[in-house]
Amino acid sequence: MSVLWLGLFAVPPVADTLVRAAMASLAHRFKTATGRPGGELRWLVLIPSHSEGEAVGPTLRSVIAATRAASVRTVVVLDGPDPHSQTVCDLLGVETLTKKPAGPTKGDVLGWVAKHLSSELAEVDAVMLLDVGSSVVPDFFASIMWPEGVAGVQAILAGNGEGAGAAAAYSEHSSQQWDDRGRETLGWAVRLRGTGTALTPEAFFQIAQRLRTRVEDHEATLLLASAGKRIVLGPPEAVVRDEKPAGVRAAARQRARWLAGRYAILLRQPGALFRLIRRRPMEGIAFLIEIMSRPFSLTAILRVAIAGVLMAAAWQTGNLDAAVVAAVVLASIAADAALVFRGGGVPWRGIVRLALAWIGALPLLPHAIFHWLGARQWRGQAPEPPAPAAPSSVSGHPPAATPKVDGPTPDE
Repeated sequence: MSVLWLGLFAVPPVADTLVRAAMASLAHRFKTATGRPGGELRWLVLIPSHSEGEAVGPTLRSVIAATRAASVRTVVVLDGPDPHSQTVCDLLGVETLTKKPAGPTKGDVLGWVAKHLSSELAEVDAVMLLDVGSSVVPDFFASIMWPEGVAGVQAILAGNGEGAGAAAAYSEHSSQQWDDRGRETLGWAVRLRGTGTALTPEAFFQIAQRLRTRVEDHEATLLLASAGKRIVLGPPEAVVRDEKPAGVRAAARQRARWLAGRYAILLRQPGALFRLIRRRPMEGIAFLIEIMSRPFSLTAILRVAIAGVLMAAAWQTGNLDAAVVAAVVLASIAADAALVFRGGGVPWRGIVRLALAWIGALPLLPHAIFHWLGARQWRGQAPEPPAPAAPSSVSGHPPAATPKVDGPTPDE
């Protein structure tokens, strides 16, 4: 019996390698889009926080230090009561909103915010999402540009971390420098990264209420791209530093959620994917291929196994077709490695730890899927009666008391 059918499992990652190679070849043509200086815009910075405690402090201090050259309102969205975070916000004079009960996902938090701050959104020019653990450079708002006609600007991320975190930061940097630059050169939407993401108020309001998975950044990219909206990279000076988990166990849990969430996009947003394919076929097909063929750490192992079986079959039976397919699969692995490691300064020990984290994510995947299904069931419950109306929390001054409004958090 022929084993050539095994080659079908390698088709998505091999195709993804070709797409990434094409984007990398175009990256050198990238030019940072110019537009309205960020210092002329009215900003609303939203920082979702789920039981982060005092860790919110460094993030807030970086934003405060960067607001001298711009009009910036900062709101920390507490996903459930968090006295420690609340104390830090009060000491720094930062406004807060508290959502009760907490949960189930960060996407639900953003949808809740869009509903409860709808009037405030009409008063700003841009909304920026920032995770706890991220920090902006002091001249961030003065450096960032807002090109005409775009719905979103993704800031350049400079990841910090050790071990698996260093490898994750390296991978993210490589993706922005090569993949995203190639995407923008092609006229495609660059990938939103969840933190350092700036959107127009209209885009944020429309997208936030449609998020249904645990990878809200990837999902938001799809929703905006399928609507024909432009998403571009910010200038290299407007940097957001982001802390990455260093331990293999923490990275594995994060990647299990990531894997479950990416495939959930196919179940929860098939209409958006179809619209993207219909509107921009190549971009839509590339988006689908990417979902089916990442991460490299796991697909490389799969491809090695497939190539090994095909080579063994070719050796035993003299099947030249099996040998050719195996050679193509192995060549795709080599090309992928060249694309990933082309930037130099590779944190090899971190790469090994990150690969172990991906492998460790596999046994955690059922729990991640169960958690996601639980979140879906949670959404079907009847909402609690709304709390009495409270004064606007985005008024230019910290509220006397934190507004408590019931609603469905980030579990990142």
